[in-house]
Amino acid sequence: MTLAEIQHLVARRQYRYSEKVRNLIEEGFFDEEDCVHCILSATRIHKSERDELRQAVHGMKYVILGRDTQGRPFYTVGKGIQGPRGRLYFYITAHQADD
Repeated sequence: MTLAEIQHLVARRQYRYSEKVRNLIEEGFFDEEDCVHCILSATRIHKSERDELRQAVHGMKYVILGRDTQGRPFYTVGKGIQGPRGRLYFYITAHQADD
């Protein structure tokens, strides 16, 4: 997947979260909009890695560095998956990044 494809899915709210990300949101470490803003503010995919679970559409997961809603560095890892109604971006993990 390209960054533009990932950004298109996220902008159209076609994404899901892992239980880990959902728990971090519920515990108040960041919110859903921080994850969205990170993807939409990114300028490139920082790193691609093989999806060891083999669930990703293209077999890869993507490390994306962007900014949260406050402009702070934010880190996500995710992958494209096939959902019941089409392709989705699946957030595997997310957190504040180091400057």
